[in-house]
Amino acid sequence: MPTPIISHLVGTTTLLAVALILVVMFSFVAFVYNMETMNTMLSEIAESCAREIVELVSIHTLGGGDYTVMLLNVPKDIGGQPYTLQVTDVAENKLLVNASLQIYRQVRIVVTPNFGSNPVHATPGEFQVAPWLKVASKIMLPLPQGYKPVLVAYRKSGYIYIGFAAVP
Repeated sequence: MPTPIISHLVGTTTLLAVALILVVMFSFVAFVYNMETMNTMLSEIAESCAREIVELVSIHTLGGGDYTVMLLNVPKDIGGQPYTLQVTDVAENKLLVNASLQIYRQVRIVVTPNFGSNPVHATPGEFQVAPWLKVASKIMLPLPQGYKPVLVAYRKSGYIYIGFAAVP
């Protein structure tokens, strides 16, 4: 017959193992729900950015200037985590807006801003539109203190290009 000490050790070890398994399962479920919430937020940000691109292209087409700058209304971070917005070409007059966290997959929204006769494309790499305005196809948020994210539309070689910039 085993001594009471051994049975107490086995019982205590079993209880600790069950508690550890419950903590791990709870943490995993909380992580999954957190990621679903992050995915929803990324989707809303990408959709908002896509709507603002369509609005910017229509304003730029009607305005007729060399470039147009529009303040991008997006949160500075998502749940305290930095994120990236990127615009890329899918086809002529078709852009893809990507929103992604550093630790999570991308959310993609296709936008078709076809106003006027000029084809719309994403900025290839970086482009200096004005001495104070450097446009890129990608922006990482949050920005340094005092800077705001903007969308920029500019004309070059008969095309309209869309990109992101940070302005004070």
